[in-house]
Amino acid sequence: MINQQTADKASDDAANLLLRIGVAVVFVATPFFQLLSPRAIFILPPIGGALILATGIALAPRLNMRDIFAFLLSGVGLAACFLAFWMLLSLLWTPFPSEAAPRLIKAMLTMASVLPVAAALPPRTRAANLYFLPLGVALTALGALVLSARIAGGGQAGDEDLVLGMEAALLLLWPALAATHLRNRPTLSASLAIVVLAAAVSAPAPGALAATAFAALAFAFALWNARATGLWLGRFSAACFAGAPLVPLLVGPLIGPDAASSLLSVKAWGAMIANDGVRIFTGHGFNFVNSGYWRGYLPLSAPHSILFQIWTDLGLIGAFAVAALVLLAYRAAAAQPERQAPFWIGALTFVFAMGAFGIASVEAWWITMLALALGAFALVARGDYKTARPTAPQWSPH
Repeated sequence: MINQQTADKASDDAANLLLRIGVAVVFVATPFFQLLSPRAIFILPPIGGALILATGIALAPRLNMRDIFAFLLSGVGLAACFLAFWMLLSLLWTPFPSEAAPRLIKAMLTMASVLPVAAALPPRTRAANLYFLPLGVALTALGALVLSARIAGGGQAGDEDLVLGMEAALLLLWPALAATHLRNRPTLSASLAIVVLAAAVSAPAPGALAATAFAALAFAFALWNARATGLWLGRFSAACFAGAPLVPLLVGPLIGPDAASSLLSVKAWGAMIANDGVRIFTGHGFNFVNSGYWRGYLPLSAPHSILFQIWTDLGLIGAFAVAALVLLAYRAAAAQPERQAPFWIGALTFVFAMGAFGIASVEAWWITMLALALGAFALVARGDYKTARPTAPQWSPH
């Protein structure tokens, strides 16, 4: 009996060690090495995810399949499934199926992998595992500061990998701040935010900083009233996706040929909509915009916003599906526990702003980062529990 208990404890210790290594690979090594090589984002997360899954297999009760099915049957899950179905269906009419199909399959597999990995996490996240989130973001920011100083000292332009790494760090900053908040470490939270923002300034990553500013504003409102903030931001974001073509249709004819490039992009979109015909409903097929840029099918003045990409690739049906997904995602974020909801809302606003500004959309590296951020929030959610300490006995002198 004692030997069996010893063997079980050794097995649990080994599984917990694998879990810790997996979490470190995903949330510490991945963002740090993203500064040095764009391939890191595609190599390290599968390794870390496999280690976490191995933990779930070793400790079968932790692999809760009910959570996976519950998510798929939720409003967000159903909206995501319909959007995935419509993107797959659009491969039938996309002009570049050989390029679109592999990209879509990889993106869908990447996002779908979050479900089993999250289900494999233990019911309660240990503090040591929770601290891997701020540790990874802090190391990435410090590495970015060193690299940006070297680039500035050598008189070189900003490195693209450095900028991408900082954009990833700014995304992971939100679950990292949620982790430090759960551990009641306000000084650590403030220090982490300052270091990351300083690194983003030195990189430089102005677009991501602007997205962070909008996210911080949403976070501030969510601290006051998370449910109302999530509701109104969800409505606003959904309206942006659903009504995006109204802007180029109404404003485009008023823009002259000598206007600024941003206005000319609106005018170019309006001209495309006028010639789309039935494509306004079905879109041109997944990945048409990405392939169209470098193949010359789209003018250089065309917008790079995710709003343009969704409408052009997936049409009205796809845009309304994305609008529903965003609305439901904000509502789900607002429904999180009080200590977590503002960070979810901040992260969602950051992602929306990054896409709206045309900084990140459906590139493979960004899809992978979104999957990592969801996994990070799942890790934080398992760390939000309250433990009751036994009360010391009170001795009366009488």
